[in-house]
Amino acid sequence: MLRLFTLLLALTIASAANAQTADAVSVRDHGAIGDGVTDDTAAFEAAIDAAADMGGYVYVPSGEYRVTRPLTLEGIGMTGPAVGAWPADIDALPAILPMHHDGPAVHLLAGGSVQGLDITYDWQGGEPEDGPPAILISGIGCLVRDMRIRYAWDGILTDGTHNVGRLNIQDVFMVSVRNVGVRVTGTWDVPALRNIEVWNMGPVPRPLEQGIGFHLGKNDLIRVTDCFAFAMGTGFLIEDEIEGLEIEGGTWGVLTGCSTDYCPVGVHVRGGNTVSISGGTFWEHGQSLIVDGEEARVRLTGAELKSNGAPAVEVRAADHVVITGCSLIRNMEGYDAPAVVWSGGRLVLQGNMIEARGAGVVIEEGRGAGLIQGNLISCQDGQAIVVDTGLEPAISVNGNQVMDIPPPPVENTED
Repeated sequence: MLRLFTLLLALTIASAANAQTADAVSVRDHGAIGDGVTDDTAAFEAAIDAAADMGGYVYVPSGEYRVTRPLTLEGIGMTGPAVGAWPADIDALPAILPMHHDGPAVHLLAGGSVQGLDITYDWQGGEPEDGPPAILISGIGCLVRDMRIRYAWDGILTDGTHNVGRLNIQDVFMVSVRNVGVRVTGTWDVPALRNIEVWNMGPVPRPLEQGIGFHLGKNDLIRVTDCFAFAMGTGFLIEDEIEGLEIEGGTWGVLTGCSTDYCPVGVHVRGGNTVSISGGTFWEHGQSLIVDGEEARVRLTGAELKSNGAPAVEVRAADHVVITGCSLIRNMEGYDAPAVVWSGGRLVLQGNMIEARGAGVVIEEGRGAGLIQGNLISCQDGQAIVVDTGLEPAISVNGNQVMDIPPPPVENTED
């Protein structure tokens, strides 16, 4: 009986594998060479047409494929080997080499998907001032996963015109994109971004203040999980109007376990957005968090926000901001910026560890109602809490524990 069961299981697995293989349309079977020199565009287009006709998918074997026109996928997928890995330092994926700069390498329409591939741009020794995205998304139900994108002007963009709901982007590594890593707007239902890294440290020479890791516009319950931006001008920019795009409206969503490092600004919430942020670390040259929108509703818990030369948190305008159980640190020597500056909107600052070389919390004129309670505040060169114009009845400051940052140890120079 056991032998019979094992035989039936083996036949079932083999049958499923054969069926999957039968659905695959290889670009090599339609004339693609994959030598990094030959123009393989026509072969890819023929494979895409064949896969669409038979209800299959496009298979891209290992190789380097030059293309000179966008590859458009609607209702079908294009994939590399299932065992392909996508780390930045290993060339393990089949590579698409776009030679054109007037359109995306891959254009996904409704139900289109791309996975297991590398897209690498070569700007022929020059530095671009504009360019297309590597992947453009213009329809609902699209999937991007297990991808590496290198040296593109933009990484993955939704077009800002069409509904791109039910979008899923996951397991993507981007190297030195010039402008925007991922831009998502126009999702009228539950998109998800998971495990995406936008990494920018060469070989492209560029000012640190340029570039956006993740740019979010009009989104209905977007779920952003375990995403990371390194050395981009702004790690996460969330705004209700993106210049040049038809679709407007704020983001409603969550950021879970996301992080930024080496950015001038970590998270910037601009305009009417509703965002919950939990976990993660945001270590920046400038501000870790800026909230600047009269209708913005932001909740932050269990994260570390650490800045060098600017406040870790700036609340400029908001409906309300709630920060609980976080580490808010601005302790680099040589700068006198406070850890927190509150100048507009309503604020709850409760149960946090606040550390600064200057003042701990600065309360400026123009703010709304607020509660600053139960925080542990350490400051070396300033007051724990500074109030510019006096407290109003709608602001409560109580139960905070204040302690000094110990001075750095004095080096013993005696022989």
